[in-house]
Order: sequence, then C-alpha cells, then structure tokens
Amino acid sequence: MTPLPRIVFIVHGRHNPQGLAETQLAPLRASFDIDILLTSSADSATRFAREAALSGARWVIAVGGDGTVHEVVNGLMSAPPALRRNVVLGVLPTGTGNDFARSLATGDSLPHLVALIATGRIRALDLIRVTLADGSVRWCNNIGSIGISSDIVRRVKRMSPRLPASVAFYSAVSRALLAWQPQPMQLTLDGEQIDGEFTCVSAANGRYFGSGLGIAPEARCDDGLLDVVLIANAGSLDFLRLLPQLRRARRLVDARIRYLRGKQLTVNGDAAHCPLELDGELYGATPVRFDIEPAALNCLAGW
Repeated sequence: MTPLPRIVFIVHGRHNPQGLAETQLAPLRASFDIDILLTSSADSATRFAREAALSGARWVIAVGGDGTVHEVVNGLMSAPPALRRNVVLGVLPTGTGNDFARSLATGDSLPHLVALIATGRIRALDLIRVTLADGSVRWCNNIGSIGISSDIVRRVKRMSPRLPASVAFYSAVSRALLAWQPQPMQLTLDGEQIDGEFTCVSAANGRYFGSGLGIAPEARCDDGLLDVVLIANAGSLDFLRLLPQLRRARRLVDARIRYLRGKQLTVNGDAAHCPLELDGELYGATPVRFDIEPAALNCLAGW
C-alpha cells in the first residue's frame, strides 16, 4: 500500500494554543498523513522544520506570523539540498503582521491552502542569504532592513504581548519617529558604492513589511533579484508623511527614495546606530551582506 503524502503543520503555540480545529483537518485525513506540532520556544519551529524535511515530509505548513515563517524557512534550509528539494513550504497566516503571506497571495484559510495543494500551485521561491557581522548565516524569505524599521521592531519587542498588534506597532512608530535620526551608511550594490545618510535601507524579496507597508512594490519572490529600497535623509515628519503612501504598495515619486535591483548588497555603518531586522526579527547590526539565492525553496503561492 502506497503511503499517504505527509503534511506537517508547525503551529505557533502562543497564537494558536489549541492547534488546528479537527473540523478543519477531518476532510484532509483521507488523503494525507497529518502531524501537528506546537512551538514552545523561539527555536522550536526551526527544529521541527528540519526534522520534517529529514523524515521525508512533502508539505510543511507554517501556521503563525512572519517570525514563525522565518524560523521554518531556516529549519528547512538547514536540511541537505537533496531532501529539501522534495519539500514544499506553505503559509497559513495567524500572526500579527503576516506580511510574507500578502506577497504569496495564499489567503488566510486552511481550505484555500488545501485548494492550492490540490491544484499544484507550487513556485520555486528565491531567498536572501544574509551573512551577519559574526560570519554566521541566516535565510531571509521576506525583507531585511536597517534603520528606523529595525528600531520600530526593537520597540515592539519590548512591549507587552497583551497589547493589540496595531496598538503596539503605532506606539512603536510614534516613539521611533521622535528619536530616530538618519544614519551614515556605506553601501555596495553589485560593486557600485553608494554612501549617504539613510532613514531606512531595505533588501527585499517580498513586497511588504511593518504590517502591510508596501516598501518594495515591484518585488517578486521568483525573479532572482533583490529589490533594494533606500530612504535617504528623511526626518521624522517626512517619514510620517510617507507611511500612508507606503500602504498603497506603489512606487513613490520622491527624490529621497531610490528603487534599485541587484544580486548582492553589503551595508556598513556604526553598529550602535544601525540595527538589523530580518522578517520582523532582530539580528544584531551592521556590517551585513545580502545575497539573493534564486529558486532556493519550493513554496505554495497564489500567483
């Protein structure tokens, strides 16, 4: 008897303490071997994803927010290439930001995700290989950024988890705007040097960060390129004016904003004032290097 294809759901334990409802899963059990794993710590999702790939799972579904997806991606990428080529990543967004799910256009329901599986909507997803200041490597599936965006993430992380996500985010934005100053940074994009004072530098694979801000409106997760967005020397009030426009996910016409593309970006700056965030998680500071890795991981997508 041929074994059923295996689906491993890796569920953020705090956001979804009861896991997934059996009423949702019952229709799947005739066609799939299903495992549901609840995370209990920051590295649980990474470990579960690696073990799923090593044990031959066909589908690994990250159930949570952008942080959960980031951890699952890093777990899958730690498996041998021959094994991870047989795995397909899926995202069921139940977190606070869910920015990567917006770029994938996979919807926010399990039936929608299952329909994508049934119709074979699988894409070869690019990833960003991020080399940190200590030489270690992380994989970034959505966006890595340096500047005020990282400061906002830092402030959100310090707030009570009981606060509604929107309250925490806009409170952090307000405080960051009062304190943040553009920082001198030295960038190299595919060999071209770009120096200046920047409010934010973003290396994007997906389009959105910060709970729906379309910072890289033309980014695609399968084009083999980094979309690099530079916001130069914009003060607090300037950045505040840009926020509503960023929500429209359209290219902005502003002399302080540059949209570039390339395959490798390095960023240097004063580490004390140039924090780094990857997919909404903090990872130290500059110097940092971003390299695009084309078609690194199979993924369910709605486009």
